[in-house]
Amino acid sequence: MSDPTSVFVTATDGDRPLTTARLDGLSHALTQVEGVGQVGRIILNKDRHAARIDLYPTADPQSQQARDLASGPIRDAVAQHTPAGTTAHVGGTAAMFADISTTVDHDLKIVFPVAAALIALILLLLLRSLLAPVALLLSVGLGFAATLGAATLLFQHGLGKPGVNFTLPLVLFLFVVALGTDYNILIGDRIREEMQRPGPARTAVARAVRHTTPAIATAGLVLAGSFATLATTPGNEQIAFAMALGIKLSALVLSLVLVPALAALLGRSIWWPFHPKPTMGGHPQHQAHAPAPEPDQVTAY
Repeated sequence: MSDPTSVFVTATDGDRPLTTARLDGLSHALTQVEGVGQVGRIILNKDRHAARIDLYPTADPQSQQARDLASGPIRDAVAQHTPAGTTAHVGGTAAMFADISTTVDHDLKIVFPVAAALIALILLLLLRSLLAPVALLLSVGLGFAATLGAATLLFQHGLGKPGVNFTLPLVLFLFVVALGTDYNILIGDRIREEMQRPGPARTAVARAVRHTTPAIATAGLVLAGSFATLATTPGNEQIAFAMALGIKLSALVLSLVLVPALAALLGRSIWWPFHPKPTMGGHPQHQAHAPAPEPDQVTAY
């Protein structure tokens, strides 16, 4: 009862003051909203040009039900029963979180495609390929979807929560997608380097995995463990679970299993249209520092 949803009414018709009688119709309409347990008395300010009506939902003010109630039925009732000559707005924690959730959903529709395009451009310039960036982006997208789906299954269906935290998709995008892209760049660049050496493509992929596994696996496990400690803070259990799981999936499954598997299946064609050509004697950098062969000795007779 200490965190109500409040309706703020302001007079807009000049010097005509607000009265409780003028706002009784709105107050009564709010008592009829399903999910509102109690409606407080009408509180007028000193000059009677503004008023506040506190509502106490039956649901937890921090829950999804309270946010849906504030952004839906309560706002609808306020819009229909606000007296002429006044304006009314719904405030409070639940209404504020509902507005933030709506804003985040809108921003994600812009951020996701723009960020994906920029990441694809970076991968294109770094890997000098059209097919490899697509494979890497698909693996990152699969990791994001799998992590969000696992969190939804656990908390919404397994633990009976009304839904996942509305900030979870954004947090996962900022951390899991970014880290997964970094891990993919590391393994992808090493695979390309190894394919410049002579031998089968699968052998090159195996060498790349062998050399990069310690760094990627260690970084992933350490970061996942660090984010898992957030579970000790009340209210952050979903973030902690999703971050730990997403980073482990990105490092141990996507970067060290899925991406190398695709590279092994596609071979050097994954670098289309600029296929790395095997060079005799290994990587070009290695050749640059290799000692020049001694000329054959000629015996004079």
